[in-house]
Amino acid sequence: MPALGLGAPSWHGETEALALQHKGNRMKQYKIFQDSSGNREAVKQGWSWPAFFFSFIWAFAKKQWVLGVAFIIGALVFGSIVGAVGAVGGGEGPDALINIASIVISIVFGMNGNSWREKNLVARGYEQTDTVTAASPEDAVAMHSQAAGAER
Repeated sequence: MPALGLGAPSWHGETEALALQHKGNRMKQYKIFQDSSGNREAVKQGWSWPAFFFSFIWAFAKKQWVLGVAFIIGALVFGSIVGAVGAVGGGEGPDALINIASIVISIVFGMNGNSWREKNLVARGYEQTDTVTAASPEDAVAMHSQAAGAER
């Protein structure tokens, strides 16, 4: 049996959290949502890199069908209008406009992705049950599950 020194941690989870921080994994704030079947989802607070980089693909992956379809239809309509104007006027203006619009849309998705996801979960019958600090969504759900089990 190992001897416990003065600097020994009193709780194993604390040690893991400190180790994760030292490895470069920063802890993040997550809202935990739970449905009536007990399924849990963790939503990170703040900026969403996956939504920024993958926009409509991210929306479909997170079961936000209306957002994904609206993005595709909007992109097709916008592209058609800009393409028609570009065919008449020519030049590089239409290409620049499409590039700027793409960047703006990516930023809007990154800024709003997680709050859109929260609203979608609530619309699907989930309720926010907790807010936890964890290194990943999986860790956040596990922490909440352990805490919920300890309360019983």
